[in-house]
Amino acid sequence: MSWGIWAIIAIVLLIVETITVDFFFMMLALGAFSTAIVAAFSTSLTLQIITFAVVAVVALLFVRPWARNHINAGTGKESNVYAMTGRNAIALSEITENSGRVKIGGEVWSARTKNDQIIPAGAEVTVLEIEGAHAVVYEVNV
Repeated sequence: MSWGIWAIIAIVLLIVETITVDFFFMMLALGAFSTAIVAAFSTSLTLQIITFAVVAVVALLFVRPWARNHINAGTGKESNVYAMTGRNAIALSEITENSGRVKIGGEVWSARTKNDQIIPAGAEVTVLEIEGAHAVVYEVNV
């Protein structure tokens, strides 16, 4: 019957893992599931604790780093608005430190400059950064 307790512990740990998504509690759940299997065939509490400790520690030391690197590897490239940094655009209107519009790859964005620079409409600009809904730009041929 102790195998059922270990199974419940493993399920609770997996539920906690879904909240944290850090692979820590999943490794403990792996230890608890392994211990549930051992407990189904042995009533030795010492063997169960040793099984849990060994499997959890091995999983934390070896499986968790691999899983985190594998899941978080991605493409290595920025995405969404962060990918716009460094892209060229065209000024659709005069761009000042307070207002302006640019076209970045087919999308129209609100834009502004830094350092009191004024960019005329039609100029080629480069996106310096994205601040909220504004692209901070500078003129390419200055």
